[in-house]
Amino acid sequence: MKYNSKDIPNAKDRILNSTLYIIGKEGFQNVTIRKIAAAADVNVASINYYFGSKEGVINEALKCLTSKFMSSFEILENKQIAPIDRLRDFLRSYSDASVEYPDVFRNFVNQLIIYNDDMKFDYIKFIEDEGVFKIKDILSEVTGIRDEEKLSMMALQGIASLIFPVISDNQTKKFSNLNYKDKNVRYKYIDVLIKSLQGNSM
Repeated sequence: MKYNSKDIPNAKDRILNSTLYIIGKEGFQNVTIRKIAAAADVNVASINYYFGSKEGVINEALKCLTSKFMSSFEILENKQIAPIDRLRDFLRSYSDASVEYPDVFRNFVNQLIIYNDDMKFDYIKFIEDEGVFKIKDILSEVTGIRDEEKLSMMALQGIASLIFPVISDNQTKKFSNLNYKDKNVRYKYIDVLIKSLQGNSM
């Protein structure tokens, strides 16, 4: 499907969405002001007016996306909800965000794999500094496990299980016959994942 930004009336929003589109399709390194302007149907001056530079618009576009991922982690903080429900709601929210911009999410994963400590985006820093610990905490609440090494393994299992269906996409459909983009299928998958994680406590 060809990208069409003209359905978005606000020029600033068109610029942000177009930037995410280009990041997803071509990677961070291939984003240019002229490509963004063409995709957003604006002139270069408009991008400089709203964001100041190419780096400015990329950072702002990524903040829009990372805020969705980071807000998923806020679910884990709501102690009024039972731990198992917090875990389920978190996994569902995180998976929903990842399939909204799958190409950008795949590029996020590439950054996590390829880039060194000199080039880290806010989301990657958050995962390293807080995200993994929040996941380990909720897994400990759900399973009763206290062993740090085992919790780290379980956290890795959970994160990897959410990442793989998105980065493999069409291949996942071929060998599993599952459409991960379908919310009902995705939520059933998450229920299976939770049962698998709970099984680690046995």
